[in-house]
Amino acid sequence: MKEIILFLMATIGVSIYAQQPFQCGNTLVDSRDGKKYPTVLIGNQCWMAKNIDIGKQVQNTSQTNNGIIEKTCYQNFKKNCNTLGGLYTWTEAVQYTSDTSHRIQGICPSGWHIPTEAEWRELHKTAGHAQALKVTKDNTPKWDGNNESGFSAIPSGLAYHDVFGRKGDWATFWTATSVNPDYAWSVEMDNYYINLGTYTDLVLTNT
Repeated sequence: MKEIILFLMATIGVSIYAQQPFQCGNTLVDSRDGKKYPTVLIGNQCWMAKNIDIGKQVQNTSQTNNGIIEKTCYQNFKKNCNTLGGLYTWTEAVQYTSDTSHRIQGICPSGWHIPTEAEWRELHKTAGHAQALKVTKDNTPKWDGNNESGFSAIPSGLAYHDVFGRKGDWATFWTATSVNPDYAWSVEMDNYYINLGTYTDLVLTNT
């Protein structure tokens, strides 16, 4: 018998600045639901400066490939999606795309895509350190950064196997880069540093 464990993390979009039809730094309005996202130019990359919140809310990790974008809100409270963004499995974030050799729009608005592992590394190199990417003030003082980059990361936590945790301590984001059918690259940002590592979207373990 096998147990399926799903990790749910925040998702953010990036776009190639030269190809954007609007000036980076302006507010992006998602035509699908009218939600607004600030944008910021960091180096040659245009980033959304707010976690994506799109889709129908479902309880815990019950996101399926059904043609509808589904999200989970931290602790299953809708208000947390409003402030922290939605939490998504990797397959939901990339919208069940198997070809990761091209830019993947996934759940991003039109003209934007899920950032790759390489794009995250470029962001980290440009910013220089985690403090430059984190909001200046947060309810958890140990999280406070200087937000020199304007990226405005918040410690939105994650969910795993229907358990929520790390809110106030971690910001976690999916990348578009898969390692194999069971693993994808993710980004962890804690109080002091940024870590690029592999997290499981589907972990199959013998029980």
